[in-house]
Amino acid sequence: MPERILIVDDEETLRLSMKARLDVAGFTTEVADNGEEALRRMKEQEYDVVLLDIKMPGMGGIEALRLFGELFPKTDVVMLTGFADFSTAIECLKLGAKDYLVKPVDATELVARLRSLVRSRTSERVLQETRKSFLSLIYIDLLGPLKSARESLMRVQKSSQSKLTAEQKEELANSMMLCEKMISRIQSLDEDMKQEALLSDLERAAH
Repeated sequence: MPERILIVDDEETLRLSMKARLDVAGFTTEVADNGEEALRRMKEQEYDVVLLDIKMPGMGGIEALRLFGELFPKTDVVMLTGFADFSTAIECLKLGAKDYLVKPVDATELVARLRSLVRSRTSERVLQETRKSFLSLIYIDLLGPLKSARESLMRVQKSSQSKLTAEQKEELANSMMLCEKMISRIQSLDEDMKQEALLSDLERAAH
C-alpha cells in the first residue's frame, strides 16, 4: 500500500507541484493550506508523513508540530521553511520533527528523504512485530514448563524434607527461588505486552 503523505503549505503553487512530484514517485498525497485544515484531515484520515510549512497564517507550523506530536504520535513530520535557520531547525527536531527542508525543495532530494523516512518506519514496525512475536514465544514456551518445575520442586520439598541434607535443602530452595524469579519476569513481560496493546487500541480509537 502506498505511503500516505499530507502536504501542508499556504503557497498553492508549491504544494501542488510537490503533490504532482510525489504522486509520480508512487506516494498517495493530499494537501492542506493551513494548520487547521491539516488537523481536520488528520482526524479523518491516518497519514504516514506530514510535510509541514513553518510560516502559515493562522496556526503556524511550530504550533501545529507540537499539536500533531500530542495527537498523532505515529505520524512523522518533516518541516518546510523558506529560509535556513539553525535555531528553528533545532527547535523543530526537539519537538519531534523527523527532518527539516529549506524551500524551494529539490524534487529528487524530497523523494529521497521521504523514501528514507518510510524505510525507517517500516524497519521500526518490523522490529516491533518481531519483538512481540519473540515475547509471545517466551511466554507460551517457558511459562508453562517453569510452573510445572516449580510444582515438582514444591512436592519434593514437602515429601522429602526430613530425608534431605542441609546442602540439598539449600539447593532445592535456590532452585525454587530461581523458578519464582523467572516466572515473575515472564509475567511482567506479558503485562508489558498487554499494556502496549491497550495503548495501541486507545490511539486507534482517538484517531
